[in-house]
Amino acid sequence: MRGSWCLFVLACAAPSMAWGSTSSEPGAVTAQAPGDAAPESSVASEVQVAGEQVPAQSESSASGVTEDAAEQSKQAEVVAGPGASTTSASSTPVPSAEDASLDDVPTSRRTVVTASRTQERLSETPVATEVITRAEIVASGARDASELLAAHPGLVVNQTFAGASLQVQGLGPEYVLVLVDGERVAGRVAGSVDLSRLSLEDVEQVEIVKGPSSVLYGSDAVGGVVNFITRRARKPLGGELRLAYGQLDRLDLDATGEARGENWGLRLSGGLQRRASYDLDTADVGTSGSSLDGFDVSASGDLKNQGAMSLEASAGVSRRTQRGIDLGATGAVFDRASRDTSINSRVAPTWKLSDDASLRVEGSYSRFQRTYLRDQRRSSALDTVEETRDQQARLGTQLDARLGERHALVVGAEALGEWLTADRLETGTGERGRGSLYAQDSWTLLTEPKLVVVPGARVDVDTQFGSAVTPRLAAKVDPLSWLTVRASYGWGYRAPGFQELLIDFENPSVGYVVRGNPDLKPERSRSFSVATEVRPTERSLLWVSAFQHSLRDMIGTSVEQGGEQQQFSYVNVARARVRGGELGIRQQFPWRLSGELAYSLTDGRDQSQARALEGQARHRLTAQATWRHREWGLETWVRGALVGQRPFYPDTDGDGVANPYDSDAYLSLDARIAWRPRESLQFFVIGSNLADAGNPTDLPIPPRSFQAGVAVRL
Repeated sequence: MRGSWCLFVLACAAPSMAWGSTSSEPGAVTAQAPGDAAPESSVASEVQVAGEQVPAQSESSASGVTEDAAEQSKQAEVVAGPGASTTSASSTPVPSAEDASLDDVPTSRRTVVTASRTQERLSETPVATEVITRAEIVASGARDASELLAAHPGLVVNQTFAGASLQVQGLGPEYVLVLVDGERVAGRVAGSVDLSRLSLEDVEQVEIVKGPSSVLYGSDAVGGVVNFITRRARKPLGGELRLAYGQLDRLDLDATGEARGENWGLRLSGGLQRRASYDLDTADVGTSGSSLDGFDVSASGDLKNQGAMSLEASAGVSRRTQRGIDLGATGAVFDRASRDTSINSRVAPTWKLSDDASLRVEGSYSRFQRTYLRDQRRSSALDTVEETRDQQARLGTQLDARLGERHALVVGAEALGEWLTADRLETGTGERGRGSLYAQDSWTLLTEPKLVVVPGARVDVDTQFGSAVTPRLAAKVDPLSWLTVRASYGWGYRAPGFQELLIDFENPSVGYVVRGNPDLKPERSRSFSVATEVRPTERSLLWVSAFQHSLRDMIGTSVEQGGEQQQFSYVNVARARVRGGELGIRQQFPWRLSGELAYSLTDGRDQSQARALEGQARHRLTAQATWRHREWGLETWVRGALVGQRPFYPDTDGDGVANPYDSDAYLSLDARIAWRPRESLQFFVIGSNLADAGNPTDLPIPPRSFQAGVAVRL
């Protein structure tokens, strides 16, 4: 039966598998608000958000579309950036009206908020920004952020004990800043944010900025920033319901509702997720992947009065419980369970000071709590129960001002507080505060050819390590109408985490102790990148990019032998260099067929130990394809990634010396087929990991599985 399902999916996907990404026809009708006729193009994707919500002077803070789609399609807006499938020549055809929650916005108001953290047209942004739209999220069938980003060019999602972690341009998850509506996601475990915690039912779009972004975002934004922008109410009254069920007893249920008045909007959403555990090695009782039971609910609203002030606010709560079976080094068997609870809230008033200036104030609070339980079978000697509570509060203000025709200025200040209570910390608690000032100017030096230079700098003062200065200089030039070149050079830093500073943990079952180091310095980086985009036709985009990150004072581990136990501590010793590039092509073909093919080269070296960075593939090939037959109501979406060998350095015999090996290359392949018999109803089948990649040692991803579901627009 499983083989028949697989053949069915592949047979339907065959017409599009040869190409690669998603796309729509130039000149087609753009995405409409829910309830309108199903569009064929997502020019709407040009209106995107990265660091923050769009200020009040924009009628649509997160997205929008043009009323003159045909004209816009001719303006080479395929320059959304490598890997972004959000423009007239590169975006996934909007699956249906219910998936296109975008309002019509006059062409002059179509803006993005990218790495500049302020409004600007997508084609004008000096820092390459890649966007995944709501239409593409739905077309992919991804059920959480980790699945959505898994095959994106230049991004790598790894499954670890801490969850699904993200690498950008060869840098690990501790160097990648993950945001939701411009706010940091709390609850890093082992330095990474678990992307599987972030459900997608209420995400409008995802914006990705690769390269150093500490100039505007401070710590952790060394390799890049990924921001999830939530949806806003757009219909007077409406709702959506999606239900999917499949192998591994996987159940996904999402529901949303919204209401829109003349000066206000309210949106409610909720989701339920369930999945059984899985085991890639049946020779023992241990599990490779945990079971999952989770839910999330959220609410967001906006208010605009007759004056110059507008207000946005949101709040949400989620809970995830995971269970699995672990094997100890001595042969002990442990039943493991963890429960993660997240609470977040945000309020952001904006004042329009003049036609050329606005002031935004933002306040946010988030709380992450993890309860971890480990129960040893047939004994209680090694039983543990651990509590971790991480709280973050941020207050910030930003002034956006346009000075004449040549300068767009951003000036901001923010204060960030973090409090951590954990059983593994030496003192049981940790707290820190950080104050920041930043400024950036988009300076148009020339108009023909257009040359924009963007100098900026940020100063952070932290109660733990002192101050950090992170300048950046970026530039963009359009020497020809079909050619764009972007380049940037910037400094970045990563503040040591509470675990590295204060941890005091002993694992008697394995025989080691971990001690923190309160004298750690922040890690520093110097990064350079250059990207060239060529648009030979309205239906084509070619890109090539190169980057290099040089890191110093990297936080590594020091090992000492103390009696029968090894003692690990953290020290600033390591140096690393990561360089590489991307090469890709995106093409729109006749018969509503589109594709994308991209190759990524990543050369990461630990210069202190003179070896390649662990777990990092040097070569990676990604592809996406979409085919749509509107008259039949059929849509097919396929993506894949071919990942080369990855080096690992485990100590398999416990002698303190690494036993290196290279993992096998692997292929990941996902597909989705949907049939829409009417505008308000859609049936779909999702195939995940169709190549059945994975192993319990270094690739513990879920095995091949299928889901079938239905989506209804109310």
